[in-house]
Parts: sequence; C-alpha cells; structure tokens
Amino acid sequence: MESTISSRGTPVLLSGSPIPRIIYGTARREGKTLPNVLAALDTGYRAIDTATSRRFHHEAEDGQAITQYLDANTMSVHRDDIFIQSKYATPTDQTNPWPYDIMDDTRSRVFKSVLRCASNLDIDVIDVYFLSAPTGSLDGTLNAWHALESIANRGGIRYLGICNVRIARLRKLYEQAQVKPSFVQNWFRKVNGYDREVMGFCREHGLVYQIFGVFDGENIDLLDCEPVQRHARSNSITNHQALLQILLVMAAARGLHLCILDGTTSTYHMGDNLKAVSQVEETPDAEHREFSDLIGWT
Repeated sequence: MESTISSRGTPVLLSGSPIPRIIYGTARREGKTLPNVLAALDTGYRAIDTATSRRFHHEAEDGQAITQYLDANTMSVHRDDIFIQSKYATPTDQTNPWPYDIMDDTRSRVFKSVLRCASNLDIDVIDVYFLSAPTGSLDGTLNAWHALESIANRGGIRYLGICNVRIARLRKLYEQAQVKPSFVQNWFRKVNGYDREVMGFCREHGLVYQIFGVFDGENIDLLDCEPVQRHARSNSITNHQALLQILLVMAAARGLHLCILDGTTSTYHMGDNLKAVSQVEETPDAEHREFSDLIGWT
C-alpha cells in the first residue's frame, strides 16, 4: 500500500478538510469514557485523543463510542470526517491488559501497541500516532520512532508525533528521523514557561503544536488575567471561551498551527468551547498582544 503519510504541508483529515483546532481528550475517564466521548461527538467534536496505555485512557471504550456514533449517523458523518489520534506508551505507563509482553524488544512493543490500537478503535489507518514521551535515551527514542516509521511507510499511520518532549530531544529526533514528526503534544503550564522553546520549534518547522491542561487549576491566573477578562466582557463570552480564542488567534498571528485538547465532561461546556472556536476572529488586537507578552510567546 502506498503510504498516506506526509511531512510536507499542513496535516488534514482523511476527507481532506483541515484538522479541528479543538480535540476531545479522553484521559482519566475510567468508567465514563463511552458516554463522554459520545456526548462530545454528538455536540460536534471531530477529533478524539486517546492512548493504548490503560494508565490514563480506555482506548477500547473510545473505539466503541466512535463506532456507535458513526453507526447512528451514517448519512451525515463518516470515518474520514473524524481525526483519531492515539499513543504508544512505554512499560512504565502500562497497566493490565498489556498490549505487549514486557520481555519484547522495542520494535515488537511498538508493533503490538499499534495493532492493539487499530483493533480497539476499529480502524484500518490511524490519523496520528504519538510516542507518549521520549524514552530514557536518544537511542531508545529513535528505536521506537523507527518502528513507527516502518508502519507509517506502509500506510498504517498517516502522521507521527511525540508528546511530553523537551526542546533538546525534539531537535535531535527531528534531525535524525526519516519520517519527521508532524505533531507535538505538550503540557501548557507556567512551570515550563508555557513551553516557549518547543512552541517556537514547531512554528519554525511547520509542526502542529497541541497543548493540554489549558484549564488546569494551575492556569487559573490566565483565566483571570486582564486581557482575557477584557476580551470576555467585550464579546459577551465566558473567560474560558475568551482564553481559547486568544490562544488560537495569538498562535495564528505567529504562523503556528495550534490545537487545544479539551477534556470537559460537561455537555454545556462542550457546546461553549466549540462555539468559541468557531467564532475566532483571525486579526489580533491589543488583548492578544498583551496576553502574548504575559506568557512570553513573542
């Protein structure tokens, strides 16, 4: 099969449409995964983030939810309209049932994880598959990456990505990879300087930069900061909606393709967040520039 992966240009859905700027994150939803994912799809989310690891995700239930939704909406929504991403997890991220034997070599672990993912999600091609984090060494990371490359080159994965990565490892991976990463997914938090260096690398090299944890408790000061409050008041929206809009406009103004992971379990907030993203004005104003200065995204 000819590879469907491309490291050139902007990643797209199988349908050819742009990937959504907001992605439903399914982490830490044990026992509630299926109804929450169904609710997200019903509300209008068209991108789902999961992982083969059972430490934080329940990939099989995510797959059930996607299948149920598509079966119930065959006339209006198709597999090609939904962006599905998952992750290979190292042994430290695993709980039973394991997708591989602990004694397997890295290549076998990666292959078995991808097979488990495709089975769990009932799909024949994965839109983007991430390393959940770099391994303990550059060689270990590259071994796992090369295994993913072989699957991507045979059409099983469309794009590759890496999560929870610092700038030094990202640079080395990018330099040595045959199939370059198209995505980076990192935690958006003050303690790491809002990931300025990795964000800059993604912008420079045209990678899609995904952030999670935007609404974590440690970011409460961003929700309450003056530019966000002013944007919310002037547009009659919530601070949560204002923060989403400011982040997306600020990124676009810098030539960065930004996606935001959102894991709310409230259908009300799902609707609000989707509405905010759909109504983003592309021209930055003083509030966006003030916010950019605040987090250091210059």
